[in-house]
Amino acid sequence: MTKLYNRRHFNDILTREIGRASREKNRLSFIILDVDFFKKYNDANGHKAGDEALIAVANALKGLLNRGSDFAFRLGGEEFGIIFSRSDESKSLELAEKIRKAIENLEIINSASTVSKFLTISLGLLVVDFCENFIDENVFYTIADDALYSAKEKGRNRIHVHQNEELELF
Repeated sequence: MTKLYNRRHFNDILTREIGRASREKNRLSFIILDVDFFKKYNDANGHKAGDEALIAVANALKGLLNRGSDFAFRLGGEEFGIIFSRSDESKSLELAEKIRKAIENLEIINSASTVSKFLTISLGLLVVDFCENFIDENVFYTIADDALYSAKEKGRNRIHVHQNEELELF
C-alpha cells in the first residue's frame, strides 16, 4: 500500500547496515516513528482515510530521503522506520526534525489529536558511532523504540534522542 520496504526487508537491511557501519567504523542512525493518535483518527475518519494518511506519510518520507544509504520502511500499522548515515547526531536530528515538520505540514486534519489540529508523528532517534560501540540488531531496535516511547510519553509530536547514559548498551 505505501510502497515502502516491509518489516522483513527492514531486518535484512538493518543487519547489513550495522555490519557495514561496524566494518567502516561509521555512524548509523535509526528513527522509529509512529503516527500520533492514529487509531482515533482511523475510527473517526474511516479506514480509507487512514490508508490515505499512511500513504501520504510514506510519500513524505520518500521525498526527504535522497541518498543511496537512506532507507524507509513501514514496520507495521502506523509505525515507520528510517535507517540512514549522517556525519553526527546534530545532522541526524536535523533530518528527524525535517521529517516531523513535513508530516505536520501535510495539513491532514486530525480532530482526534490533543497536540495539533493536524496529523503528527512522534520520533525516537538513535545514533550509534561504531568506532566506539557495537550493538546488534535487536538492541539497536529496542533502544530506538524506547526513545519513541519517551517522545510519546513527553507529549507527542516531538523527537526524543537516545542518550547513551539512558540505557546500557551492553
